[in-house]
Amino acid sequence: MYMPRSRARASLSLVAVLALAAPAAFAKKSDQEQPLDVYANHFQADQGKQTTVLSGSVKLTQGTIQGEADKGTVHQDKNNQIQRVVLEGKPARLQQQLDDGGGMMRASAHTIDYAGESATAVLSGDAVVVQEGRGEFRGERIVYNTASGEVTGGSESGSGRVHLKMLPKPKDPAKAADAETKK
Repeated sequence: MYMPRSRARASLSLVAVLALAAPAAFAKKSDQEQPLDVYANHFQADQGKQTTVLSGSVKLTQGTIQGEADKGTVHQDKNNQIQRVVLEGKPARLQQQLDDGGGMMRASAHTIDYAGESATAVLSGDAVVVQEGRGEFRGERIVYNTASGEVTGGSESGSGRVHLKMLPKPKDPAKAADAETKK
């Protein structure tokens, strides 16, 4: 699709402004120090491959993290440390308390692939990330770094669209009341 150079620059500027306007939200760091509780109707562990495949009403809990999926795959290293968790569903869901007092982060997608070492979740297939009180991100594919708060989105083919909704900063009730009395 052809876009005049001035319009392309304006679009890029808008994207830069939107990226700066979205406040960073960091996942609760203490969650990684908690045990991972897993519930499912069935599991199959392969010690040679260090994987556990879960199926049927999969539920995961680790601190404030809660996940739900039709299928889950847990990948571990040779020391049995969890390296990666892949949740699949229609949709798979994940939620976590944010460290900075920013409420909950809720995510859903057909696939949620979380790599613990890089603290990166890749959501694909009707992906949605909602940061309570901050806004939401929607797209075919969203990459969310829980350590830095960086969120990027797009589509695999480049032809899809993303939708961002950024909420205004809530008014301070004390300041609003003070401004009303000065009128």
